[in-house]
Amino acid sequence: LPCELRDKLKWFNANMSTEYKQTELDNLVSGETWGLLMTTSFWMGMDVLDISLVVQWRVTCKVVALWQRFGHAVRDKALTGTALLFAEKEYFNDEKAVKAARKVRKVETHK
Repeated sequence: LPCELRDKLKWFNANMSTEYKQTELDNLVSGETWGLLMTTSFWMGMDVLDISLVVQWRVTCKVVALWQRFGHAVRDKALTGTALLFAEKEYFNDEKAVKAARKVRKVETHK
């Protein structure tokens, strides 16, 4: 992001104070903050109904936990939300096929 917009995204983790957590939640709801980069701890005890976009960077958890994170996108059924997962290439079938073919070639060349 350009320098003048970097304060629109905030970092949050469990070590931050309750006051900071509440302030950033208020800023997110009001639109002053555009997004929060956070650990799972942010959502503990939070009830925000209109989060329109949830982004998960990398596959860092089991599907059940991922589904729960994505479930934070617009819990108000009258709205539409989006959840994005940016997954590493090794989780895609075409990459798995390339890797398997490479392994077969390697075994065949060493016979």
